[in-house]
Amino acid sequence: MRVAAGLLGAMAVMAVPMTASAQGPPKYAGSCIDAACHGEFGQRAVVHDPVGEGSCDLCHEETDAKTHGFKLTSDLAELCMECHDEFEGKVRHAPAAEGECTVCHDPHGSAAPKLLNQAKEADVCVDCHDDVTENLAFLHGPVAAGACMVCHDAHASDHPALLFAPDREVCVKCHDAIATRISTREHQHDPATEDCASCHHPHGAANKMILRDLPPKLCLECHDSIAEVLEEATVGHDAVTAGKSCTSCHDPHAAIAAQLLVDEPMALCMSCHDREVTSGEATIAGLGKLLAENPNHHGPIRDKSCTGCHEVHGGENFRLLTEAYPPGFYAPFEEERYALCFGCHEADAVYEASTDTLTNFRNGKQNLHYVHVHRTPKGRTCRACHETHASNRPRHMAESVPFGEWRIPIKFSQTPTGGSCSPGCHRPYRYDRDAAVANLPG
Repeated sequence: MRVAAGLLGAMAVMAVPMTASAQGPPKYAGSCIDAACHGEFGQRAVVHDPVGEGSCDLCHEETDAKTHGFKLTSDLAELCMECHDEFEGKVRHAPAAEGECTVCHDPHGSAAPKLLNQAKEADVCVDCHDDVTENLAFLHGPVAAGACMVCHDAHASDHPALLFAPDREVCVKCHDAIATRISTREHQHDPATEDCASCHHPHGAANKMILRDLPPKLCLECHDSIAEVLEEATVGHDAVTAGKSCTSCHDPHAAIAAQLLVDEPMALCMSCHDREVTSGEATIAGLGKLLAENPNHHGPIRDKSCTGCHEVHGGENFRLLTEAYPPGFYAPFEEERYALCFGCHEADAVYEASTDTLTNFRNGKQNLHYVHVHRTPKGRTCRACHETHASNRPRHMAESVPFGEWRIPIKFSQTPTGGSCSPGCHRPYRYDRDAAVANLPG
């Protein structure tokens, strides 16, 4: 028992650590990470290779054995580059360029991949780039996921902002469906083939699709001629100013139809105007049923060219017409009032009271267009007799036309050399080009 008590006392004395002043620095066997003070480095999830191999002297050299003092074997940046010399590029990440590798990496070991000194990749970036997502309602997917390296190289690149490739190439690595659509369609939006960042913010934005601004404002930054039209227009097109705005009709990336239209022009117009449309206080009749039931279509309709008569974005005339056209049943005759019609039809047909060539609407040589239209103040406008889009009658004659709340029946009938009408506005009249009709009462 006395021997046992003596051994226990000796062990207690040995367990008390000796001070450096009394015994000098401790002598360790093995590498630094085998020792009591640096052993934790080797236990981390990711260990720097020299540490794991116990080759601490690759980076450190002793300066004072008595104080256990060490220094780096060379400047930090040079030291790292002795092994990590693969980071080359015209654009250098500031910490890498300035040799501050430990701003992002722990030189011994880390719980995170790549020896990052934060648990998440994005947390390392945010330490410096904390303003990238500030006050942004919509974030780019990689940004929201904290995957900065999906787009950027952490050390060096030949491209601005440390992108791993030119801007658009970075985008289409993920957005390959859009890239395919662009490459396979005839008409392409220039920004979509050159610089996605013209319209989209790469990190995030206040708008959906991370757009830098909303249409039409975004679009008008480049399409200044359209901006001028919209600014000067007194009659607007709801498709431009409401809803999806420009993208109601145009594809922002690429399209089969010209002007990046999402469909062929007339089909696109009919996607709205096949049914009744309300715009402000005005109601515009639907054309779908009218065109289907009336095969005698106006020339621009036959040519599938709504823009033959209508402006697309905005204008100065009733119903977005490209030129003036009287909106009512009556109008004093002035050629300028009929600029739309006279763009295709000869104005002379209204100026001459007598003719045998200018129009087929005549009784002998009496020009019946002149009789109806060339009047002041109550000239009959084209819409007093004709349908502007389609009719079942020849010469686009209408079955009936609006006159206030009443629709006046026309009751037009055609003959080989003339015809007759029995409308609500006068008694029945006939006309014949070859043998003038007297049209006496009764």
